[in-house]
Amino acid sequence: MKKIYLKILLVVAIIVVIYLFKSSGSEQYLTLETLKEKQGYLKNFYYNNPFQAIASFMAVYILTAALSLPGATLLTLSAGVLFGFGTGTVLVSFASTIGATLAFLSARFLFKETVQNKFRDKLEGINAGIQKDGAYFLFTLRLVPLFPFFLINLVMGLTPIRTLTYFLVSQVGMFPGTAVFVNAGTQLAEINSLKEILSFKLLLSFALIGILPLISKFILDYFKSRKILRKYKKPKYFDYNMIVIGAGSAGLVSSYIAAVLKAKVALIEKHKMGGDCLNTGCVPSKALIRSSKILSYVNRAQEFGFNKGQIELRSLRHIPWQSMEKR
Repeated sequence: MKKIYLKILLVVAIIVVIYLFKSSGSEQYLTLETLKEKQGYLKNFYYNNPFQAIASFMAVYILTAALSLPGATLLTLSAGVLFGFGTGTVLVSFASTIGATLAFLSARFLFKETVQNKFRDKLEGINAGIQKDGAYFLFTLRLVPLFPFFLINLVMGLTPIRTLTYFLVSQVGMFPGTAVFVNAGTQLAEINSLKEILSFKLLLSFALIGILPLISKFILDYFKSRKILRKYKKPKYFDYNMIVIGAGSAGLVSSYIAAVLKAKVALIEKHKMGGDCLNTGCVPSKALIRSSKILSYVNRAQEFGFNKGQIELRSLRHIPWQSMEKR
């Protein structure tokens, strides 16, 4: 019963904070115009009260991330405006990770037990996969922001991934994106008129935001290949440009095309060259169909103007497949 009361208390607290945020009109302050208007005041406050400014910023950011309130992007940009690239990146990196972990823990405390008990059979495979590759899966989601972070916090809270693993992987995975957005914030701080929006530095900052998914994909592919190949020792040199396993239809064509392109190819086949198609599939079947047609014609000799016909079937293994195919 105590746990139920704690859950109710947590839900009420979340609802109250969100209600106060909405009713107080705080959203109107989370705009770029307000940030530019208050930029001088905030910088002056940070200069005179650095520790208080940092503590206030961290508290607001953590609360925003933990409750999935709007404004996290603007707060990230404002970190570049107020604290500069280095300090701003560090502050946002830890604040966003702490907030995300709090949201993760809240979802786990409120919903994990219910969801796991209700869908235990269906979640067995997912749970096994999370326990095996959960860190890599989370790293992928953090590095390539295809899904909203608040949704990741909620869903991952329902899985058996460890809290420390979630925190560390989130910290590393969100860092590149954080650095790019904070850097964009440092360039926004230099805008004094609309003409300056097209400055080279600003365009470069947002270009980095645009190509971040491509860079992230390259990084993910690199680490994925390293994970697969790390148990194998890389040779000093390679004897072949291409190795084809299986000398069936696809293998023969692939190796032939590569050889035509001057590649050194090794073709591996443990049984018969040509695979099923040549030895037991399409070519033999065509030969059998051809032989069956001949037998059918002989049995129906009178239909074609002959008094009678005679034919003797040899063993199937003596049927000349290749000659039949050419005919």
